[in-house]
Amino acid sequence: MKRSILLLLSHSCNLSCKYCYEKFKDSRKMSIDTAIDILDREFSNQGDEITNIDLLGGEPLTNFVIIPPICEWIWERKPKMQIFIRTNGTLLTNKMKKWFSSHSDLIGLGLSIDGTPEVNYFNRGVMDVDIDFFKQYWPEIPVKLTVFPQSVDSLFDSLTFLYSRGVNVIGGLAQGVVWDEKACELLNQQMEKITNYYIENQCIPPIEPLFSLAFEHSYVFPDSLHSEKPCWERNIVHTYDCENDLLPCHMFSVIVQGSERRKRILNDLAGIKEEFIDNECMQCPIRWSCTNCMAMNYQHFGDFSTNINKRYSCKAHKITAYWSASLLTLKALNNLIDFSKKEKIEAVRKAIKYLKTFDNE
Repeated sequence: MKRSILLLLSHSCNLSCKYCYEKFKDSRKMSIDTAIDILDREFSNQGDEITNIDLLGGEPLTNFVIIPPICEWIWERKPKMQIFIRTNGTLLTNKMKKWFSSHSDLIGLGLSIDGTPEVNYFNRGVMDVDIDFFKQYWPEIPVKLTVFPQSVDSLFDSLTFLYSRGVNVIGGLAQGVVWDEKACELLNQQMEKITNYYIENQCIPPIEPLFSLAFEHSYVFPDSLHSEKPCWERNIVHTYDCENDLLPCHMFSVIVQGSERRKRILNDLAGIKEEFIDNECMQCPIRWSCTNCMAMNYQHFGDFSTNINKRYSCKAHKITAYWSASLLTLKALNNLIDFSKKEKIEAVRKAIKYLKTFDNE
C-alpha cells in the first residue's frame, strides 16, 4: 500500500498566527524513542511502499534535537528517502542551518511566510525571516503564504514582495475563519490586480491553490447514487501524534481537536465510508477547488457534515474561482494555452461558462 508517513514532532510553536487552526498547542514533544518505534513498525510492514516522510508540528524546529537522529535512522535503511519539513523559519540557528544545508539533497525545508515584513508581523507576530537561506538551498520549494481576511488588503504587495526576493509561492485562503463582506470586497480587488500581474509576467507561475486553473474538473457532478470516499481513504497518510497515536491525518490530532473532542472524533469516525456533502455543495461547479475538510468541520461544529467553507468562506471561494477563470481565459486570448491538449480546451470552455454564471448571480 503506497503511503506517506507524517510525524507530529511537537505540539508547541513559538508563534501565535491569527488564523492558525491548531487551537490546542501545549508543551508536548515526540521523543526519539517514540519516533524510532513508529518508523520501525512502518518500515517493517511493506517499507518499500513508503513514498515520503514529513516532519511537522506545531513548529517542528521546537524539537530539532530529534530531527538529525530520525533522518539518520531513515537513511541507514533507505538512503534516498526524501524527508520534508515546513517551518516558520524563525528558530533557525547557525548550527541548524549547517546541518540542514549539508543534507539539502534529501531534506526539503519549506518556509511559511505571509509576505512583507509588515504583513508577516500582523499575521504571525514576527518580521525578519531569512528567505535567502531557503532560496539558496531549496529554490525548487515554494514558500507558503496564507491569505488572512484582516490583511487581505496587502495581498498583492505581499505576493510581489516575495517574487522580488526570487521565490515562487503557494498558498490559499485561511480556513476556519470568517470571510465577511468587507474582506470579500478587498479580496476581489486584490485578485484583479494579481491577475493582471500574471498576464504581464508570464514567467511567474500563479499561486496555487488561490488560483486554480484546472477548470476541466469543474461542472462535474457525481451521480447521487455514487458515494465518494473520505479524503483519508483516497490519500493514505499514516499520521502519528506525539504519543504514538495513529490518525487519519494531522487534523485529527489533539493539537487541532483538543483532548475531549479528539476522543469523540475517533469514535465518530468509525464506520464513515463516504464524504459528507450537502446537496447544494454537491451541485456547485467549483466543488473541485473548494476542499471540504470533514475534520475541520468537526473541530468547529462537532460533526462531520456541516461544511465550514459554506458557513465561513463560500463567497471568498467563488471570488478566487472567478479570477482563476479570468486568468485562464486571458491566457487563452493571448495565445498562452497549449490547445493541442484536449483538457486545456475543456478547461477554457468551462472557465468561460463559469464567468458567465458568476456574472449572472
